[in-house]
Order: sequence, then C-alpha cells, then structure tokens
Amino acid sequence: MTGRSATQAWTLCLSLLLILSGCLPYGCNRQDSRELFPADSLSRAVAEQVPVDTLTVRWSSTGPEETPLAFPRTVQFGPGEALHVADPELSAILVFEPDGRVRTVLAEGAFEVPFLAGQRGDTLVVFDPVARSLGLLAEGTVVRRIPTPDDVPEQGPLQYAAAGPGGYYVKTLGEDVDGSIARLEPGGAVATRTPLPGPHWRHAGLLRTYGDSLISLSGFRPVIDVLTPEGQLDTLSLVGFDSPMLARSRLFMLGEKHQAPLLTESAALAGDQLFVLNMRPGWVQIDVFGLDGRLRHRLTQPNPQARRNFYPRDLAARLRPDGSYDLAVIFSDPDPSVTLYRWRPPVGSQPLSVGAGGPSERQTTQ
Repeated sequence: MTGRSATQAWTLCLSLLLILSGCLPYGCNRQDSRELFPADSLSRAVAEQVPVDTLTVRWSSTGPEETPLAFPRTVQFGPGEALHVADPELSAILVFEPDGRVRTVLAEGAFEVPFLAGQRGDTLVVFDPVARSLGLLAEGTVVRRIPTPDDVPEQGPLQYAAAGPGGYYVKTLGEDVDGSIARLEPGGAVATRTPLPGPHWRHAGLLRTYGDSLISLSGFRPVIDVLTPEGQLDTLSLVGFDSPMLARSRLFMLGEKHQAPLLTESAALAGDQLFVLNMRPGWVQIDVFGLDGRLRHRLTQPNPQARRNFYPRDLAARLRPDGSYDLAVIFSDPDPSVTLYRWRPPVGSQPLSVGAGGPSERQTTQ
C-alpha cells in the first residue's frame, strides 16, 4: 500500500481506538449510572474548587489557500519560534510564523504519514509509521532516518514515538501485541524494552519527553505513566481531572459497557505545568496540573458552546519569557485548523520547584 491510500489507511487505524472503540462526551447514553470511583469523586470535588480562566485567542488558521489543512494530527512548537503542524492526509508539515502566517510547507513527499515526535537540538524528529522510521529534519531536509522496531505486525498495532534528550522511544500497543515502550539506540537497535502491563486501551495515547524522563499518556483514564531514565515505570494520577465521562469509564472498567469513553486526546508539558486537553462536547477545555499531578487551573475558550462533530486532536504548549503560555490546538472537525491561544497565570500562582529529570512525585491509581 503506498501513497494517499496508505496515508488514509494509517490515519484511520490510529483513529479507530479513539473513535470507534471509544466514546466522546456527546455520543454516549446519558441514562447510565452516575456513580464514580472514589478517586474520581475526589477529583471532581477538587475541580469544583478551582476557578475557570478564559483563554485569549491569538489567531486561527486553516492553512494556506493553495495547501489547506486536511487532517492535522500533531502540533509542536520549535525548533525556534515556529509552530509545526503535521498533516498525514497531506503527507506534509506546515510551518506557521508566530503571527499565524504559513512560512512554508516542509518535506512534501518525504514522509508518507508524518507525525511530529519531538526534537533533538535544532533538528525536528518526524515519525513515519508506514515507513517504520524516524526522520531527522534539519533546515527542511531529511538528514537521517532511524529505523523503528519491525518485530510487530504491519496491520493492527498502534504506535507512538517521541524524541528528546533521553533518546528515541516507540510505544507499541494492540490486542494481539504485547504492549511496550522501546528505547532505541542512535542506529535504531532496541536498547531496552519496557512492558506495559494490563489491557492495551489503558496505555493508548501520545508520548512526550520531559528532561530525561518519558511521559506516556492515557486517553481513557486520568493518569499518565512516567518512564524514568533508570527504566522504572511509575503511574501518576491526575487529581482534579473531571469529565462527564468518568461514570461511564467506571462502568467500562467494571465490564458493564463495551466502549471506553475518551477522556483526553493529548497533553503537553511547559515550564513546570502539565496541560491536559480535556475532551468536551463542543469547546476547548485545558486542565493545568502541577508535576505532582494535582490540578492548578482550568482553562476554556471564549464563549464555550455545546456542538456536535467537534474534535480537537493535539495540544502544544510553550512558556514565554514574560511568564505567559502559548497553547496551540489543532482540530480535525468541524474544520481542519489550528488555533493559537495565550494564557497568563493569575498573580500569586506559585510554580513548583522541580529538577531537570522530570516529575518527581508519583502516586498510583486505577
């Protein structure tokens, strides 16, 4: 399978777990039991005590007229001041200036299905699951390709990749695949492989790096997994995460529902804050957690309104020199687009003191 058909097939494959086997806030039976797990009840109580701030919209774009966005899937700040958006449907990466203008379209044809996977210095790292490789992109040119593990089936498994100071990582999941996170040598050989215990849906989510640690997101439970430089896998609960889907999540885990509800599609780290994209039926909500996993702030777009066919896909965050944050969100529905928000923490917000190694306080959860 090659070309556009491969792009469409892989895009559909990555979306299946989150759309067909998942359940968005506006697509589930509202007559279900509202009972929650004790940890979720605590989170709801914590969230009710945290005020909601309104994001400021800096700009929004559907891409250049000659190459509009078709299915943006990942977004990333940098290298430099630019904002990068990878669109697997276009097989290209669009580069946006800080004012929202499109500077250029990178690597057209160089990747069949590009997903942004981080950066190493001034080099952009792009994951192409169809080609089973990580491409290192410098000044618009692919300077190197690193093979990713090929000991998994070509069809079926979900794969996510990330690159940072700690190395290159690939997470593989599937019903018929032993879930794991592989850390790669610079040449592509597997240096270590960390098993991901439990059902594959529990670990479905993007990878992020923070210092020398790796953050593995979970779309279906309010937790993140943290892989330390020593190879230890710990689980951090997000205390204060609230969602209308928490009751259905409980029913699914008890075996009373066949579809896992999607709680979050993405998260991003900037400064000492973890920004989590909380899926809501028609508007952007971003929950801000400290690196101890406790809710600090709740953010929402101006004039939130309920609507169907609304799907944010990814989130990127950047700490500005003045202490404010840029937050970029990409959407596949109702229109393929990217919006840049800005948020300034309230006066008196106290940052956490953290080391360079990543999150240091962890706790287990369901």
